[in-house]
Amino acid sequence: MEKRHIISLAGDLASGKGTVSRIMMEKLNYGIYRNGEYFRSLAKKHNMSITEFNLYVEDHPEIDQEVEKSCAIYAKDHDNFIIDARLRMVCCSRII
Repeated sequence: MEKRHIISLAGDLASGKGTVSRIMMEKLNYGIYRNGEYFRSLAKKHNMSITEFNLYVEDHPEIDQEVEKSCAIYAKDHDNFIIDARLRMVCCSRII
């Protein structure tokens, strides 16, 4: 199996993970996969604001699973990247 070079940064809103991921991206010449962008696209798809969608997700754990699975799908075709995420369940590296 081919080894992937993936760094996962997780934390709460405004915890600094975006800043740290940008610094690491520049130092390592890595790309960034932002789970939040995918999450916002799902909110839009459900015709909800991000606040409404956050509340909706509390009662729909399958959404978290879908968001986290999205990074695993991304990782299958990409290497040398950082996952910037609010991970609530398993890290996508367990899915790969």
